[in-house]
Amino acid sequence: MDPNFCRRYAGDGTPPSNRYCRVCTEVACDRLWRRVQSLAASNGGSPIPLPGTRAVLFPNKNPDFVRLQVNCRWGLSKEDFLHYVATGHAGMGRRGQRSDPRASPSCTRQEPYVQAIVELLGGMDTPEIQAVREVQKGG
Repeated sequence: MDPNFCRRYAGDGTPPSNRYCRVCTEVACDRLWRRVQSLAASNGGSPIPLPGTRAVLFPNKNPDFVRLQVNCRWGLSKEDFLHYVATGHAGMGRRGQRSDPRASPSCTRQEPYVQAIVELLGGMDTPEIQAVREVQKGG
């Protein structure tokens, strides 16, 4: 994970600081994450196919996650999604590779699923994503 992905991030990328986005009160990030949650719930709880992948998106009871499924279900966390928005990376990492800037904060592979979610939201140029990127840069 790139611990410099956001100027507001407080931590070194190791647990539990890698989960900082869950407690950060940045309005722009919360607004974007609510759009992801709304997308996940937009089909009445039925799965949303993610274009270009075999995965589907589901809502989750925990507001810090949405669920993805290909063969099994797993969680996409708020911080993994926001890290991708900032860096373009949400790849797999091992415990000893937490400092790899291409790894997601959870060190789970969330690519190409995060890209498909961004596309369903309207792409990287949507106002909510642009607002988050400005916050992350410090603009």
